[in-house]
Amino acid sequence: MIEGTVNLPHGISARPAGRGDKDFLAKMYKDNRDDLRMADADKDYIETVIEMQLDAQQGGYGAQFPNAIYLILEKNGSRIGRLTLDVQPVELRLVDLDFIKKAQGKGYGSSILLWLMKAAATTRKPLLVPSRRDDFAMGKFLTKYGFVEDQSMSDEVYARMSWFPTADEMHGLKDIAPRPAMQGTV
Repeated sequence: MIEGTVNLPHGISARPAGRGDKDFLAKMYKDNRDDLRMADADKDYIETVIEMQLDAQQGGYGAQFPNAIYLILEKNGSRIGRLTLDVQPVELRLVDLDFIKKAQGKGYGSSILLWLMKAAATTRKPLLVPSRRDDFAMGKFLTKYGFVEDQSMSDEVYARMSWFPTADEMHGLKDIAPRPAMQGTV
């Protein structure tokens, strides 16, 4: 469990989410659902669907990922995103990583992923990451750093990507860097 504040790359810090973050998280979720707003449907209907999905997400994460930690990402004292990480005995699983629109496209997501890869190497666990198939930048980054798709856990929308640290990465002898994928099972 993370207590207090953890310093991350790019001057970002992470702290456990609290009750006071609920409105921020709901607003960020709603603001980032442009994919649904492009649907050919009544605006009120789309907003209702977004509300229902938010409710389902908030209730579902707790049941589906009981060991998850929920973090608020901040930069210069302002909330800019969230990170949900499921910590299992044999794996680390990124559940969700999202940023407010002003913080998107600045390389923050890549630096958070590298930080998670270091955490996985330090704890000697694979890192599992869901990647939307239409997020080409994320897919390119994951492939560049040696993630492989686990077909048994993937679907039409998400590629479930797995990363296995090398022995040198686990022992701190080598930094996390682009490399070919290593095969393994979780």
